[in-house]
Amino acid sequence: MLRVVLVLAVIFSGLVSVLIRGHGSLGEVLKTTTLNDLADGRFAQRIDKAVLGAVPRSTDLDGLVSGIEYRLLGDAGPQVRAGCGDWLFTMEELRAERHAGANMALRAELLRGLAHAVRQSGTRLIIVPVPDKAAQVEDRLCGITAAQSRLRDQFWNELGRMEGAVVVDLRDNWPRPGYWKTDTHWDQTGARFAAERIAQAVAHTLEPAPETVKLIEGTTRQRTGDLARLSGLTDAPRVLAPQPEQERELKADISRSGGLLDDTPEPSIILAGSSFSMNSGFFEYFQNSLAREVAQVSWPGGGFAGALLELLETRSGSLEKAKVVIWEWPMRSLTFPPSEAEKNFLRRIR
Repeated sequence: MLRVVLVLAVIFSGLVSVLIRGHGSLGEVLKTTTLNDLADGRFAQRIDKAVLGAVPRSTDLDGLVSGIEYRLLGDAGPQVRAGCGDWLFTMEELRAERHAGANMALRAELLRGLAHAVRQSGTRLIIVPVPDKAAQVEDRLCGITAAQSRLRDQFWNELGRMEGAVVVDLRDNWPRPGYWKTDTHWDQTGARFAAERIAQAVAHTLEPAPETVKLIEGTTRQRTGDLARLSGLTDAPRVLAPQPEQERELKADISRSGGLLDDTPEPSIILAGSSFSMNSGFFEYFQNSLAREVAQVSWPGGGFAGALLELLETRSGSLEKAKVVIWEWPMRSLTFPPSEAEKNFLRRIR
């Protein structure tokens, strides 16, 4: 009932505002309308244009409505699930996808084909599936379970059959929570854990590096979570929105021994991941844990294989010179519809 009242109040206030702001242009439309305008539909078009021009646009108002819906109704919008204690979760991890089984089967085929392609280049492949936030912090969902995450966990059977590649399982001993409250990504504790775990899988395969890496920690800064942005809560009054989180600035200072900058060889490790590889200081932690420079070709929004496919298709020369490729991807991407790049790759290998 409260939600109905809130919606009606917003609609009524919006109608009043449109009538006040747009009475002049609406009146002009009515004065100049002819019978021909009514017959051919131009009248409706002119009314629509006048109303659209009169609609008030205010980020403060939008933020207020989002904040009230979130704080009073537990509603964070269609793309975000509001959990307990200001925890937010992406609906991509929680909703049931159409053709989920078929998409996972397609990803299993892609997995084998991509692993074979990397192996053919003479490069070692290390695969890093990123667990769902919903699964790792399930107790903060409040009212539902991470059922879709457990469905995707069946893919570990496929990963367990991989030959010629190393699969890093980040679920074991995960430092909970390890994720930001208002963001889909690892927090800095989770990013550091992931970096150190992956570095352990890489380090014993390589000779000592010609460079040294020092991690420099800077000041603490406020972080705006991507889920808070999707919910419209970044514009809500502070009392109605989740409290901002804090992260520390990080920089990896790399010192190379001998030679001119132009003589520096390409890094022998390539990181082809998703936005997880580009957030929360993971890249800096990873280079520091390895004590060597890493080539970053990760692709935000690349889903399951976007960055790796781009590496294979447009940077094959760099791939052939590398000794290790880290392929990181979020588990939630397993059930997404295939991208055009993924479809094209499958056509070539079938």
